[in-house]
Amino acid sequence: MIAGDASPGYWLYETSGVLRPAVEAYLGGKSMSPMAIAAMRAYLRQWIGAEVWDRNPHMDDAERAWLAGMRADIETLTSREAITAWLDRAEEEGIDPL
Repeated sequence: MIAGDASPGYWLYETSGVLRPAVEAYLGGKSMSPMAIAAMRAYLRQWIGAEVWDRNPHMDDAERAWLAGMRADIETLTSREAITAWLDRAEEEGIDPL
């Protein structure tokens, strides 16, 4: 994420060399190491934590609660299955970090 920017950073533009292989393994249905899962968790944390989601002037109390829940649930992403379930919930609300 760029300093002062409210938008989340996108995985294709990450430069550490750690995230891209993790996302590609996930998308390709390949085995994910604990390091790859941790990289995905960190990426999804910064994505859902981006200020842009809080700036939606049309967000109601239920949507705010959903967003808070998604942010809280980031720490439970310790497996491919947990990541998939979290991403499914995000996509149902129109948030697609991948």
